[in-house]
Amino acid sequence: MRAGSFAGLVLLLTAAAASAQPYPRSDVPRRGSIELGGSVTWSLGYDAGDRDATETPNSSTGAPPLTLFTTTSTVKDAIGADARVGVFVSNRVSVEGLFQYSRPVLEASIADDFENAAPIVASDQLSIYTFGGSVLYHFGSGGVVPFVAGGAGYMRQVHEGNSDVLTGTEFHGGGGLEIWMGEGARRFGLRIDAQVSSRDKSIAFEDKRRIVPVLGFGASYLF
Repeated sequence: MRAGSFAGLVLLLTAAAASAQPYPRSDVPRRGSIELGGSVTWSLGYDAGDRDATETPNSSTGAPPLTLFTTTSTVKDAIGADARVGVFVSNRVSVEGLFQYSRPVLEASIADDFENAAPIVASDQLSIYTFGGSVLYHFGSGGVVPFVAGGAGYMRQVHEGNSDVLTGTEFHGGGGLEIWMGEGARRFGLRIDAQVSSRDKSIAFEDKRRIVPVLGFGASYLF
């Protein structure tokens, strides 16, 4: 529910800005223009699933498995960073390469212990690396430029101490705003964007596709 509301709000704001913003005529960016940038990111967490630790009894008794304890896990929200390089193939369309890094925490709550031990919370520091690419469409070339983007990437997710590694693919889509300072061929700007990342594999007790919203705020340089 939170992911769907997040994505809907981003697309609504982008569309509204695109329809309302008057754009002056400009030949920048043009085909071959390059945009370099980086952002601070905020990735929303997700439910990582539940798992019971059980002990199989002697098969001759016919008794059900004995539950030793239950585990409920969550991957927390995380602050991260990304770096981008884009090339404009026209004055409205650019192709962008992306590297993103974040360090969320996996928390597991252990309860209902068979021996009545007190509930505890265990944590594991994760490192997530994303290498990907996107196609962007920019609604104009003025000082405030809304855009939409979509693409795919490769993810490498590492447990604390490099104890385990999980790799997979992700697809992302979203939009945002670029606020440029000046009108020359070389200019600095601010960038605000929000995406929804659909991941085929995530560190969790349940093996299923997960939707993770990601918000970014950073700077860009166009030349």
